[in-house]
Amino acid sequence: MTGLGWMVGKDLPFVSMTFVKGITASQLLERMGADPASVAVRDQEDFHDEFGDLLYEADAYVVSAGQWGDWAWVWEHSSWRCFDDPQLIRDISTGSVGVFLAWGEGPAEFMYAEDGQLLSAFSRYATTGLRDLVGGSPSRFDSELRKHGADPDTGDYGPLVSRELYLRLAEEVGVGLAENDLFTEPVLSAYLTSP
Repeated sequence: MTGLGWMVGKDLPFVSMTFVKGITASQLLERMGADPASVAVRDQEDFHDEFGDLLYEADAYVVSAGQWGDWAWVWEHSSWRCFDDPQLIRDISTGSVGVFLAWGEGPAEFMYAEDGQLLSAFSRYATTGLRDLVGGSPSRFDSELRKHGADPDTGDYGPLVSRELYLRLAEEVGVGLAENDLFTEPVLSAYLTSP
């Protein structure tokens, strides 16, 4: 299954994903500060043998990366680099478009940047409604929000929980990720250098 809809209802308790259009997965790893010596294509068994004990350790900086159409993606398995430093999504979107998605056990985060500028960001950490949006164009996704039953004027998320709504917004701009890339196929993986 492709797109991001497969993630809805999936047991993925801690997710931190970054997508950039028009670059390769290797280039995205470089922009995010991957240790060049650790970057390699690993099958799922080798990935888990090498990184398994660190996958959910805070600040272990283990990532996997791949390509979905025109979009490169990085999944931070054991860090929240883009969440902790929103400047990073600005930096890695330079010359392109970047999308960041994250969620923990409840709240979710969505950031959209173009050419180094954060245009729109939604956060259930900051507010329980679609209010206090940040970015240079916070209303950038108003029509998409309405399409999915949310009301940006009143701040109502509508019938979808924030996680599902943000996945739908990311799909609207063309982001996707093949489920097999996370669970069965060999992918690039690496350590990010500590900030």
